[in-house]
This record gives sequence, C-alpha cells and structure tokens, in this order.
Amino acid sequence: MFDFVHNNNTAIKIILGAVALTFVGFGVGSYSAAVDDPYLAKVGDAKIYKRDVERQLQDQPANAASRQAVLENLIRQEMLLAEAGASRLAVAPTQLRAVIAGIPAFQDGGKFSAARYREFLAARNMDAATFESQVSRDLLLQAQAAPYLNAQFVSRTLQTRLSAMMTETRDVRALVLKPEQFAASVKLDDAVLKAYYDANLKRFKAEETVALDYVQLSQAQLAQGIQVSDDEARAYFDKNIGEFGGEQRDVSHILLTVAKGASAADKAKVKAEAEAILKEVRANPARFAELAKAKSQDPGSAANGGDLGAFGRGTMTKPFEDVAFRMQKGQISEVVETEFGYHILKLNEIKGADFAAQKADVIAKLQLQKAAAEFRSKAEKLAEIAYQQGDSLKGLQALGLTVQRSEALPRAGKAGDALLGNRKVLDAAFSDDVLKGKHNSEPIDLGNNTLVVLRVAEHQPARQKPLAEVAAQVKAELLAREGGKLAAQRGEALLAELKAGKGVDAQAWLAAQSLSRRNPGQVPAAEVRAIFAVAGKSVPGFAGLKRDNGEFVIYRVDKVQAAAALAPEESAQLRGLLSELSANSVMGAYLEQLRQKHKVLINQAAEE
Repeated sequence: MFDFVHNNNTAIKIILGAVALTFVGFGVGSYSAAVDDPYLAKVGDAKIYKRDVERQLQDQPANAASRQAVLENLIRQEMLLAEAGASRLAVAPTQLRAVIAGIPAFQDGGKFSAARYREFLAARNMDAATFESQVSRDLLLQAQAAPYLNAQFVSRTLQTRLSAMMTETRDVRALVLKPEQFAASVKLDDAVLKAYYDANLKRFKAEETVALDYVQLSQAQLAQGIQVSDDEARAYFDKNIGEFGGEQRDVSHILLTVAKGASAADKAKVKAEAEAILKEVRANPARFAELAKAKSQDPGSAANGGDLGAFGRGTMTKPFEDVAFRMQKGQISEVVETEFGYHILKLNEIKGADFAAQKADVIAKLQLQKAAAEFRSKAEKLAEIAYQQGDSLKGLQALGLTVQRSEALPRAGKAGDALLGNRKVLDAAFSDDVLKGKHNSEPIDLGNNTLVVLRVAEHQPARQKPLAEVAAQVKAELLAREGGKLAAQRGEALLAELKAGKGVDAQAWLAAQSLSRRNPGQVPAAEVRAIFAVAGKSVPGFAGLKRDNGEFVIYRVDKVQAAAALAPEESAQLRGLLSELSANSVMGAYLEQLRQKHKVLINQAAEE
C-alpha cells in the first residue's frame, strides 16, 4: 500500500479534543473549581482550571508538553463555543432528544430505553440536565468545526505532482567518510586534553553510589522448602476441583457466518440455511463431520470436521458456551446465534479436570498456603531483630536468611532489576537514617509477600574524576570531534570535485541501491531529501551532508526512474491525505481568527 500516506497521515481529527461525540469522557464539562484554585486560561468569561486538564488526561501521568497540548485544545473549544454564542447558535430540544435517543448505549432492541438511560446516569453519578448540557456542548463544537473539517477541494495538478514525487525511483551509491579515517591528522597534546577536560568538568563526574548488604524474606521462597504428599494434593484437588479448570467440553460445530451490518432479511436467509443443515445432521448424525467439511464457514475447524477440541468455561463466546455446557454427550444442538453467525453444535465428550496434569499447580498452591503462617511469623521477627540489632544484619541469619551484597548502585538504581531498581529500596538506601546513621532499614514491602531489610556496606560520594582517570575517554571524544570536522572538510571538497566531474569512478562507492520517497529503505529522511534534491536531468548527480555521528556521506545518483502510476486505492489514499492537509490548514487559520476575535488570557503563574 501507499506507505507515505499511511506514515504521514495528518491526524486532523485531534485538532480539537471534543469534536467527535464519544459519550464516554465527554468534552470539557462545566468549568468549576474551588475558590483557591487559580485558573490556567480564560477565553472571554470562560475559565479553564487545572482540574479540567486533569479530567482530559483521565488522571494519567503526563509531561509538561502533554499538559500544554491539552490546555491548548481546551482553549480552542472555548473559542469555538464563544463564537457559537456570538452567532446566537443553540441546540434545539428536538435535536438534542434525537441525538440522545440514537446513542446505542441507551437502546434496547434498537429503540431508546429510558431505563438504560437512567442506569447510565446513575453509574456516573450524573443528572440528566448535566449530561444533556454536555451533549449540547459537543453538538455546538461539531457544528462550529464541521464546515472546516469536511473534505477540501484537491486540485488534480497537485495530486499528480505529489504522486510523481512519491513514486519516482533513484539508483544511488554512497561514499561514507568516517571520523576515525582522519585520526592520524588530529593533533592532540596535553594542553588540548586539559582544555577539553576543564570545559566539560560536569561530564567527568562519578555519581554517588552505595553497595548494599541485604536479606530478603519471601513467602514464595519459604514455600519451596515445604513438602506436600501426593495424597494431600489429591484430596485438595478433589475438594477444590473448580479452581483447576473444572469440567471441559469437546465440541464440533458447523458455522454459517453473517456479515457485520447484515440486514434482517439477510440474517433470516442464513438462519434458514442453518436450519436446513440441522435437519440433515439430525437425520444422519454420522454425517456431521462430512457436512462440517463441506458447509462450515469456520476456516479453523471445517477441515477437521468442525472439531474445536476440548475447552473450559470462559473460553468461547457466552451463547455458544452456555449451550455447550447444557448438552449431553452425543447430543446435537438447535441453531445457536452468536456475533459470528449461526452454529450447530455436537458434543463429542465431557472431560473432567485431570489431576495428573494439574498436580504441580495443586502442590504449589498448598505450599504457598502452608508457608503463609511461617511468613507472618518470620516477618514479625524480621522487623524486631532489624530494629533491636540495628547495626548489623547478622542477627537475621537466625531466621534462615542469607546476607547478600549488591554491586555499587547510583541513586537511579539498577535498571530492570526488581529489587535493586525498586524505588522504595533506593529511597531507603539513600535516606539519612540508613546512609548517614548507618542503621538497618525497616522491612521494605516489595509486594507479593516479599520483604527486604538492607544496610549500606560501602558509600562513595559523588566526586570529580581527575584527568588522569578519564584521559582515554577525553582523547576518544576529541578524536571523534576533530575527526568529524576533518571528514566534513574533506567531504565538502570532494563533493565539489565530483560535481565538477573529477574522480567520479576513483572513489570506493558502496553497492548500488534503488529507493523512492515512499520506500527509502534504511536511508534516513534527511538523506532521502538530499538525494531527491539532486536534479535528475543529467546523471550522475551528487549530494552530500554531515551526519550526527560525525560521518560525512556523499550520494551518487546514477539513474532516475520515471514515476509509476498509482493503484486506484493508493490514489484514493493520497487524495484523502491532501484533503486532510487542506482541512488542517483551513481549520488552523479559522482558529487563529478566533484567537484574535475572542480574548485569550493565559495565567502564567498558575500555568507554571
């Protein structure tokens, strides 16, 4: 498909946070706040508060950029509503009732259900007036934005030119000049190293670190040392069989699918076909597998005679499962309707839960249960000993715990380590009581019935590394920086020579590759732009640029392949993208006009 369209599709529908009616989070809602809650922004008389931003974020963590984007969306909404007010626009009661009645969540059997409406409001602790006000608000936002968000006119010339740009193919070869190739030309002496070191002192600091001694008490570890007999496991399994999968049903089925959105007449036609098959099956049950292979539209089971294998409760869609678990062995069901279509079921076997297969799980569960009391007892003693013998962890060895030593850890901890990267552990390790007071920590709860007590074994304060210690690093960075400068100088000179026709075939060009703007391969976007900026009328042509890693790359364009015709679906995607870009531009201009017309005041103090 047309990857450029897919990858660059402008998300025009998120220009406004509440353009679409979702009836889940609703728009901004009524702006109200405590008296001491300063507003973030004001549009006319409407104020936007921090709680409004939080409501849009649904209390999820967000950085400053995300919060600013949400605030800007709320400002845009208020500008649109202010313009609607200035134009004396309002939502008619009949229109509001029609919209609410058409919401699927409030319908039963395709008709509006007052009971479902009341249940919806009660579940959200909302009265009808508040909800209807929010719906009216969203409808006004739609009415204001729709004329600008609707598809815009796209000229055939623009579409043709952009299509040609996207599908033009170029054969290129690259020449890469690396900083290390020029290392021998870089002159470094002690004075240069010292000057670079002095200018970058912050980069050559050693972080503060601690090495920890710690013991860990875990119910799961205690459980591993507990013995459970086979008889004990079997007795528990028989008494609590429902915990281990319970009964399973081995079922075969014949499925006739129904397309989504099918009309009642189409559904009735498919159901009639299923009823006809059911008659055949009941007349000769031995033909079930044969008919499933011939007529079932379930690609996963038809080839196997409709056999779905054994499954427990909670595996299949509910109407299917309910019938399967009511049937007797060998029975054939009536026609069963699900969201997939119409099924005919045959129950092949009823299987009980298998103790042998579940034995390991049963034993593990019993071990954990038996370890619970031991864990609680040892947890109490752990806290007592850690406090009473606060200058050592040796006393905790009496509980059968082993003292372990960590590596040196910075304040950020060890990434990906459940213990040494745990924020609670690190906060305790660097706390005044543990770090400066040299005491044991209190038991730290890591979750899953796991506790840890720690103390600092070694502490290294942050320090400035001397030049002698980091000389190799300083030299490597200088070689890379200065080598990159020399590579760029040589690259620019060589590029000029190549454009003048000098030494073109004398270079160590890499293997040729063919690329287009929509299929650039592994070539970075900036380099693709440079390649296609080369005039294609005479080849070879050349382009070059410096990479962020200090390399200088030169591309030789050997061949330009004319644009290929787009497939109809790709043309439609491109036209849709251009329409959205146009709508985006028009909407942006309209919003800018509203910003000039309706006074927007940002409360800088509150925003910070």
